[in-house]
Order: sequence, then structure tokens, then C-alpha cells
Amino acid sequence: MSPFVLLADPNSYLACSWDLTTDREAGEYWVAFFKRHLETILNLGHAVAYSRGESSDSINTRADACRREFNDFFDDLLINPDNHGRITILSMDVWRDGFLRKHGFVDAFIDLKNRENEKMLPLLPEVCRRLDQLSGAAQLRAIIEGIFAGNIFDMGAEATAKKFVAGSPDFFATVDNLPARPWLIDDFDVLSDRVFSTAYRKAVFFIDNAGSDFLLGALPMMRWLAQRGTRVILAANERPTLNDMTIHDVNTWWPRILATEPSFAALPIERISTGTGEPLIDLLQVSDELNAAADGADLVILEGMGRGVESNLNAAFKCDTLNLAMIKDTMVASRIGGKVFDVVCGFRRGR
Repeated sequence: MSPFVLLADPNSYLACSWDLTTDREAGEYWVAFFKRHLETILNLGHAVAYSRGESSDSINTRADACRREFNDFFDDLLINPDNHGRITILSMDVWRDGFLRKHGFVDAFIDLKNRENEKMLPLLPEVCRRLDQLSGAAQLRAIIEGIFAGNIFDMGAEATAKKFVAGSPDFFATVDNLPARPWLIDDFDVLSDRVFSTAYRKAVFFIDNAGSDFLLGALPMMRWLAQRGTRVILAANERPTLNDMTIHDVNTWWPRILATEPSFAALPIERISTGTGEPLIDLLQVSDELNAAADGADLVILEGMGRGVESNLNAAFKCDTLNLAMIKDTMVASRIGGKVFDVVCGFRRGR
């Protein structure tokens, strides 16, 4: 694990500028959020373990132990913040997932991820055909709006998690109801001018969630780039966290993706593990495999609220960078001057 090869200056890079040690109001908000959200994770983890033959008593014993340790630790973040170093949402993610893995809740969202993938995969050809009917800036905008709409499948945000416990929002209806431009962060026109005047050689695409996010948002954009001659590095987490698509999930589903939408088969898309395992990403610690594949890339895409807004929103890279996300948390929205369900299309030229 080493710094991402495309960072402009690893020595000045900071994954999360939001210091919850000093921002006490935000710290209290996030501790309360993580404690509430743990119950969602444990409930899903219970269902996963029970469906695989473990008894409820055994699962409850593990869940109770996890809950006690988790709550004691997160309470101490407020009581003794100076004992924990610099506290960020990313460090909270690391601590949470550590407790979950310690008590055997390694991939509590696996069944939900698979359910959403099963529902959304049959829609991929229709999404591709609709995009193929467009051209130029209209096509690029439709691709990006598909990413916004797909990114609504986020089990790490209360505004959207409840929507997916019992069902799934309609993808095409979500596209139709996106905020009008100008978006909260709206560099689309600059992006469009750059894209249609530049032939990108290689793009690194950090993917986010399963379901509509990956299948109907990220994949169509990768397809579009690859059809234009860009080699695409699909970068996915090594370890499971929330409903994020891991590299193992991607590889498991890839044959079905090719069978459903054969146009992907001949495209230069390479699937690589980031070596990481959190919804946010610290680019000071990524896999050597990713760095080898990413070397020389001229475009980085950070997709999703965790990778592209809560972390790395203002990160500097050697190459062009695109941050794409839907905002699904009130505190995150307020920090960047927006509201829940606003969308972000941030584009910066490389240094």
C-alpha cells in the first residue's frame, strides 16, 4: 500500500479536511448517526447470517457484543476526543468496520447488493440504447445524470437507506426528477468543452455502490469512455463495506454483465482492487496493483458522496479530475452549502 500515483503532492494531501475533533457540533451529529446506523447494519447482518444457517441466539450474542463495544468507543469520542487523534468521517468508518469484522459481520449488505443487482442488470441494455440515441453534450449530460440517479442506492445515508429496505426507487423516474441546472457544484460546461477537445488515453474510475449506482450509472459512463478510445481502470474496494461494490462483487457479476450487454466484451476496461475497504477513500494507502495500472492516466473519476464529496472533494491530482455524486445527508449538504438530493459535478484540470 502506498500513495496514489496520480496525487499532485502526497505530502500535502488530506483525504478529509473536515476535522470532527474541533467541529464539536458535527462530531456529535456523526457519533449519533453512526450509532443509529449500526442498528441497520446489525439487522441486515442478522438476516444474512440466519439465511446461511446460524441460529438467532448465536447471531444476537455477536450483535450484542458488537453493539456494546461500538457504543462505548463512539461515546468516548465525545467524552475524550483528544485520546483518538484526528477524528474524521473516514476514521469513524474504519473504526466501525473494525468492530463489525471483529464480531463476524463482514458483509452485512451482501444479500441486499445481490438483490439490487438482480433488479437493475436487466435495465442496462435499455439505458445503453437510450444513450446511444444521443450525441455530443446531450449524451454526456444524460450519462452524468444517470450516475446521479444511480447513486441514490446508498445504504450509508438515512435519506436513502429506508427507501431500499423494502423496495427500490424507479431509476428512470429518479432521472426525470433530478435537480435542474445549475447543480450545487456545476462544472458540466467546462467538462464538456474539455472532453470533446481532448482524447483521454486512460481513466481511473473509482466506483461506489452496487445496484443502479454501478450497473446503470458507472458502467454506462465507462462504456462511453471506452468506446471513445479511453482505457478504463475500474477501481473497486478490496474489502466489503456497506453496499459498496467490491472488486470480488464486480468479478462475480462481470460474466452476467457481458451476457446482458455484449457491447462491453470488446471494450478496454480493466478491473482492479484499490486495496481499501471504506466508503470514503484515503488515497495515501492504495494497492500497488492500482498504482501500476493507473500510472500515466490523464483522468480520475471519483464517484459517490463518500469518495467524491466527504473525501477528496478538493484533492489535487496530476491529471484532470471529475467528482460526481448525489448528496444524501443533511450535514454533508450544509457543509457545502446545499440540501439533500442536490448533485455535484466538479471538474478540475490537472496540475
